[in-house]
Amino acid sequence: MKKEIIDRVIDGWKNHLLQGELQDYQLEIDEKVPIKFAALALHLDSRTVKASGKAEEYYEGYREAAIEILSLLEVEIVQDDQMRVISLVYKENEDDKQEELKQHIWG
Repeated sequence: MKKEIIDRVIDGWKNHLLQGELQDYQLEIDEKVPIKFAALALHLDSRTVKASGKAEEYYEGYREAAIEILSLLEVEIVQDDQMRVISLVYKENEDDKQEELKQHIWG
C-alpha cells in the first residue's frame, strides 16, 4: 500500500469520525502496529460506522467481519475518554501469550 493511500485513509477516518463529541480527540497509532494494518483498521472502522445506518443485519455482519479481521491482524481500537484519545494498539494473540508463558515456566 502506497504512503499516499495510507495518508488518505487516515485523513478520511479523521474527517469522518473525529466530529461532534469526538472532535477534540486525537489518534494515536502504537509503533508495534504496522502502518498498513493501521490504515486497514481505520478503513474498516469507518465502513462499519457507515454500515450502522443501513439494515441491522447488514451492520451486524459487517461489524463481526471487521472485528474478526482486526483480531487476525492483532490490532485493537481503544477509546480513552479521559485522555480524549483513540488508539490503535497491538493486541497479542492468545496463542502467543500461552507460548510465552510456557517458555517462562518450563524454559
